[in-house]
Amino acid sequence: MERKCYAKINLTLDSLYKRDDGYHEIDTIMARISLFDRLIVNTNEDNKFTYESNTDELGRVEDNLIYKAYNLLKGRVKNRGIDVKLIKNIPLAAGLAGGSTDAAEMIKALNILWDLRMDKKEMMDLGARLGADIPFFFLEKTARARGIGEILTPFTNKLNLKVLLVNDGTEISSAYVYKNLKDYGFIDNERIVRDLIEANYGVIDKFSNVMEEVIFEKFPHLLKIRDSLINLGARKAMVSGSGASIFAIFADEKSLEEAYEKCLGKYKTVMKVDLIDD
Repeated sequence: MERKCYAKINLTLDSLYKRDDGYHEIDTIMARISLFDRLIVNTNEDNKFTYESNTDELGRVEDNLIYKAYNLLKGRVKNRGIDVKLIKNIPLAAGLAGGSTDAAEMIKALNILWDLRMDKKEMMDLGARLGADIPFFFLEKTARARGIGEILTPFTNKLNLKVLLVNDGTEISSAYVYKNLKDYGFIDNERIVRDLIEANYGVIDKFSNVMEEVIFEKFPHLLKIRDSLINLGARKAMVSGSGASIFAIFADEKSLEEAYEKCLGKYKTVMKVDLIDD
């Protein structure tokens, strides 16, 4: 079985306050994009978990969310043998939820291969035990996320956004960003959701990520990348999530293509991506 594990970007991201449990209450709008990892999962008769990948940058397999998803479910079946191959295309520690989307697709794959008959809610609850971003990937829709990301409201985004994704290879710890995050609470996500549903292109100017304050202070070169994309004609350019990926939205295909050509070779990852909403 082969699964496409789509990355996400945050069209908005607000931090409201720090909770008593140490987490930050957030309010964000997430959308899947056409960049994806490939996850290949097959059963084996050896009753063992085997794993291979096209990169050795992921660390110990026991720390990988794919293995943790397997570990949560293996007690439900007699033959636990699974062979996993991960073709990694989503940059690491990049604000694109690469580990989370891989884990979600692993749960979906095992649900089918092992005939576990879990419904979407059960799979989402299981994913939430591994990470706050994971339940989003079971919706297969654009969604507003609140709480620590687990309170999800899916909707249909009717804007056809032309997006250029840039990543220079910088890896940013989400824990570092959250530790230094302030309280904000100024993004009107309720209105932004309505504008996305109504295809109001003026909403692009309202997209914002409060984490940029922490990110740009620590990594000023990322601010230069963002500004360079605006100088290349982007209507909006901003960091996704806790970074370091930056996405730029262009008004037309011609300006997107021109910016793409000028960025090629300058950064580790330069991609034209579409938003996936089904």
